[in-house]
Amino acid sequence: MSTLYIIGNGFDMWHKLPTSYGHFADFAQKLLSDIENYYSLDFNNNNPWYDFENALGAFDPEILLAEYNEIDVTADDFRPSFVYGLEDEMTEQTDAHVESIREKFAEWIQQIDVSEAAAKIEFPEDALFISFNYTSTLQSVYGINSNRVLHIHGNVDNHDELIFGHGREIHDVPDVDENGDSTRDMFSDALGNARYPLHALKKPVDEVLARHSQFFENLKDIETVVVIGNSLNEIDHPYFRRIADVLPDMSWHVIYYSENESAGFIQSLVACGVNSERISCAGYDYFGVEIDIEEED
Repeated sequence: MSTLYIIGNGFDMWHKLPTSYGHFADFAQKLLSDIENYYSLDFNNNNPWYDFENALGAFDPEILLAEYNEIDVTADDFRPSFVYGLEDEMTEQTDAHVESIREKFAEWIQQIDVSEAAAKIEFPEDALFISFNYTSTLQSVYGINSNRVLHIHGNVDNHDELIFGHGREIHDVPDVDENGDSTRDMFSDALGNARYPLHALKKPVDEVLARHSQFFENLKDIETVVVIGNSLNEIDHPYFRRIADVLPDMSWHVIYYSENESAGFIQSLVACGVNSERISCAGYDYFGVEIDIEEED
């Protein structure tokens, strides 16, 4: 086996498939409009949902709690049971919140028709693939056997769980402060329950790496790595670090849409442990074809 292709969303977009997060934001406009008040997002310039995964990390549990917390602890009719009811309400609301996002995301992926795409290049018969895409473009359009493709975040045709999420570091409030005094109050558990979406919608990169550890170990025969249509988002850096650990001396070729992306791609790979001298960048003419990706609005 000689070449590992790392396939990102730009690959599907190159094939004219509507797979950007901008397309998802348009598809899920009503849902996202309904829930956006729970996210500390700035809508003044661009639609932050076009950066969907990172936007999920802006969830603010205190906004959700404040919306449902109508308890007046000074009222004559106050009962502790009111607080327990609020805790249950937070569990119900956050479960529904997370499930609605997951269901809408899966619904969007399921309606993407890859049969509309046509092959543009040829891949070596002995190549392996890591696809960050949920679609089966490689199998359906290029006839590549699924046993050569790792859909690292799931594949819609295999009815896999579709993995997505933010990469924000979550800092839970400790139960005691530096002096050993309790930080808890009457609503601490309710707020803890309200934080569920931050945890549930965080991309479980370490779990994914552990699940596919054997695949990465089996990459030792690879001679070249080619990255196509992957933004090298910091959220996904652990995957590239793992590949760099297994293949420390490999040549990396990154295919860009615009030449001004080169410096950022090189910087990202170097941050993942790749030797800068082993990184080259090229446009889609690397394959002897021209770029043909529509700009997003």
